[in-house]
Amino acid sequence: MSLKVLIVEDEFLEARTLSMMVSNAGHIVQGIAKSVVQACSIIQKGRPDIVLVDILLKGDLNGIDLARRLDQQCIPFIYISANSNTSILHQAIATKPCGFLVKPFSEREIVVSIDIAKFLHYDRQQFLSRQRTWLRSLLNMVLAADDSKGQNALSIIRTLTSFLPFDFIMIDSNLRDDAEHAVFLYQRKGFDEYEAYQDLKQGEAPGYLPIADLKALRKKNQVNRAPYFVNTGDPLKDGDAGFVDEKAGEAMHYKGKLWLPFLKGTEVEMGILFYCCKEGRYTDDHLSLILSVQDLLAEVIKSIRVSRPGTAFAKTAALSNAPNQRLKPKIEGIIGQSPKMLEALDRVLQVAPYDNTVLILGETGVGKEGLVKAIHRLSARSNKPLIKVNCAAIPVNLVESELFGHEKGAFTGAMERRIGKFEQASGGTLFLDEIGELPMEVQAKLLRAIQEKEIERVGGRSVIPVDVRIISATSRDLLTEIAGGRFRLDLYYRINVYPIKLAPLRERREDIPILAAYFLQMYGSSMNRGTLTIGLAAIRQLQEYAWPGNIRELQHLIERHVLDCRTNSIEWFDMPEAIPMPGLTDYIENDILSFAAKEREHILSALKKCNGKISGKNGAAEILKLPPSTLSSKMKRLGIQWPPIPLKL
Repeated sequence: MSLKVLIVEDEFLEARTLSMMVSNAGHIVQGIAKSVVQACSIIQKGRPDIVLVDILLKGDLNGIDLARRLDQQCIPFIYISANSNTSILHQAIATKPCGFLVKPFSEREIVVSIDIAKFLHYDRQQFLSRQRTWLRSLLNMVLAADDSKGQNALSIIRTLTSFLPFDFIMIDSNLRDDAEHAVFLYQRKGFDEYEAYQDLKQGEAPGYLPIADLKALRKKNQVNRAPYFVNTGDPLKDGDAGFVDEKAGEAMHYKGKLWLPFLKGTEVEMGILFYCCKEGRYTDDHLSLILSVQDLLAEVIKSIRVSRPGTAFAKTAALSNAPNQRLKPKIEGIIGQSPKMLEALDRVLQVAPYDNTVLILGETGVGKEGLVKAIHRLSARSNKPLIKVNCAAIPVNLVESELFGHEKGAFTGAMERRIGKFEQASGGTLFLDEIGELPMEVQAKLLRAIQEKEIERVGGRSVIPVDVRIISATSRDLLTEIAGGRFRLDLYYRINVYPIKLAPLRERREDIPILAAYFLQMYGSSMNRGTLTIGLAAIRQLQEYAWPGNIRELQHLIERHVLDCRTNSIEWFDMPEAIPMPGLTDYIENDILSFAAKEREHILSALKKCNGKISGKNGAAEILKLPPSTLSSKMKRLGIQWPPIPLKL
């Protein structure tokens, strides 16, 4: 099928050559633009199917600036660049392109890149469409449930958690009603845990706002008739914010905000407000998704008014009475409640019901296989096999046979027919672990298998259709591998349809005590050691170590010390010697520490000096010349817990 292609290139000869290649490939050149302004003018006259955009354009705006606008308008684009260094690749990938062409390129590469872009764009639109259908289905289930006001509100919150990121949510069922039961305010505390806001005095608990301030926020929302979101370094101090939002931002470090009002005539009758602590989380896709179900969401919120009263402000909600199990999916075998872990788990919930290809990124030992198992269990393929292939553990000469199988006599030693992993995973999920280790010649055949959904056994003559979902994982930086010519760019775009990044343990320190407690219980029980604890000094050791081996290293450390421990308490760990690795400089001893590491060290010193006292005379806040609430927020952000709580079995 012919596509309308817009070329954005400021070099005349290169633009002309590119135009000829696109035409020879059977596509229509909609126009050639030399600048972002000229490109936008052409797009206003007629929407292109695909845009080829040079990154380094002359003028104030470059190709990346144009890419952001194209992404907002949901127009697929392919980058053109004169080099493929890692820095440019990272900047380009962040804008979600559908391809990347490195000059000089052949006509064949143009054809392949446009084909991949068409596939990725279609796949993305299908994913968004399935998300809308799934969200409507869940909201209909909430609408049909016969629960109390509080439970209905919490069911809405659970449903939205899988589709939009937030750390705080306000559901206002009637902005004109000052009664407590009309508004539901919750802070997300864990994967399936939400804590309600109570009428606390200012300063009584860090991160909480008095109900009086929250009522003032409700009044401000009555004039915001249009849905919107903001993402900036400090969005809550922007023009639309106001005093209450500023206090919320200061207390809880909110970096993003999304507001969805529901109108009755020209007046705002109801609304949902989301706050997020991470920068840049809200996108046009989020707003588009929630607007697509706005009518149904309004019905669900209205239904709260006629529900049984119940309790609007429950202390901590585990949501045990969900109307349907689909509203409370289980993710077993994954431990952790840090923001980065919750972000990864939310993405698991978003993609699990569909057949989209998933790429899981993370260092060795972070628990990537656990996410794969969770995606498979939550998918429609859960009753079919999950087949794992460790691409790094297969001899190079046997990789193709392992993946696709072989016929009898295909090579020396092939005494009988062998069914490959693709066929073994038929109807289920194929997990390609450490895909970055695959040889280049096998990558081409894997690309064809994923693209065409068919394989050929080694030595075979017939094509075999396969129905598998592909989940890949790697501890390598694939962009670096691409720049070094060790990984195919077209394969990267085929497997990177839906990436999930699992952060290393040093970036989610809040999870270290929970993981340590789990391993302590596991090994203590298996060795009949009875009740074991970890002393305060030992906990500090765990939290201050860099963990280059991540969860696997922590697990082995706990196992070794449970074996060696002669009492009921581990008071001190014999920690491994620090390994100077790239990326660990923030957490290991070095001549220059990062700002965050230095700030953490400074706060710890103040806490030790005043024996953990935060506020009041001679407290850490006074020493550091900070408001107590600000110090508490900084401690939470930096993963500082004082005093550390002993882990008990």
